[in-house]
Amino acid sequence: MDAFFASVEQVLNPELKGKPLIVGGDKTDTRGVVCTASYEARKYGIHSAMPLTQAKRLCPHGIFMRGHYEHYRAASEKVRAILESVSPLVEPASIDEAYVDVSGSQRLFGGDDAISSYIKGRIREETQLPCTLAITPNKLVSKIASDRAKPDGYLRIGAGEEAAFLRPLPLAKLPGVGPRTREVLENLGVLTVGALADLPLATLTGVFGPGGYGLQRAARGESTSAVEPESVPKSISRETTFEQDLLDWAHVERILIYLTERAAYALREKGMESKCVTLKVRYADFKTNTFAHTLPEPTCLDGDIVRVLHNLMPKARERRARVRLIGVALTSLNYNQHQLRLFGGKTSMKWEKVLESVDKVRDRHGFEFMRSAKSIAMGRDVELATPSLSR
Repeated sequence: MDAFFASVEQVLNPELKGKPLIVGGDKTDTRGVVCTASYEARKYGIHSAMPLTQAKRLCPHGIFMRGHYEHYRAASEKVRAILESVSPLVEPASIDEAYVDVSGSQRLFGGDDAISSYIKGRIREETQLPCTLAITPNKLVSKIASDRAKPDGYLRIGAGEEAAFLRPLPLAKLPGVGPRTREVLENLGVLTVGALADLPLATLTGVFGPGGYGLQRAARGESTSAVEPESVPKSISRETTFEQDLLDWAHVERILIYLTERAAYALREKGMESKCVTLKVRYADFKTNTFAHTLPEPTCLDGDIVRVLHNLMPKARERRARVRLIGVALTSLNYNQHQLRLFGGKTSMKWEKVLESVDKVRDRHGFEFMRSAKSIAMGRDVELATPSLSR
């Protein structure tokens, strides 16, 4: 999807079309980073993960907003349904990106170009959003080609054309080549993907060890990574950076419980449970600590997770420093298997039924409609400066 969050906002409010729009925080926010910038804003050098303060300097007349994640998720689900109408093999890479294996759909749609036209047309018709597609022999080349074809484009790379397509590109365009690897390669006189592909394998393995073989294969556009539609999430996390560093742990706790409710809601939505709860704290000096606890039994209940966090918080408070960021991560995930519960089963089942009813209300009226007492103490409509509600 092209500038996804910004594009959704422009559909919701047509007055934003054609204007430099930055999603990630209000103009008054002093913390946080850019989530997405419209193409009009990118002309000023603004990009994702850029600090908001820098974005304001580059584009002081831009329109800044925190965004509406519920609308982004709804649009993403519509796009996902369209992709699944083309092929059952759909692998989401993020909320706005996916891989689709269309090898079995050729005869049904009439070839690559027809498949692309169908997908782009359906997405535009049902969401009014632009998107970019690339159809190539593998996921690696598709990722690079779709980036090259943006915005609102389509690029097809046929079998045997991968190396020629990649050859003139700079090293930074090749996934897996980070700043340090690029620096080493540039010292060897390698500046393009083609030069990397031509480098003797003995030289690459001598410098990078066994990883040199993977680098050369990638530079030649060779990849056998399959589209995996049933990938299980490794973690679900929610965190936020405060507008001002906080020393009031009672307020920090209320925000943490709100984030926990968000995380547990997402956990149940996926039909999963977590066995490990991690508290994340970043202090004013940017030092980041994590405190984890493994539960005897996996859970999807808010209360179980909050009890763990209450036990972990005293460790976080040992540093008498202001807090810049707070977050919770749920890991060691597995699908809900109640038959494995030996103790406290009846209580857990009662709470799950309660939360199932709560979640149904949230699905219909919005998450903010029903929350716990400590969480609702923050007010009905919570607006965090830099919420992370998408993972």
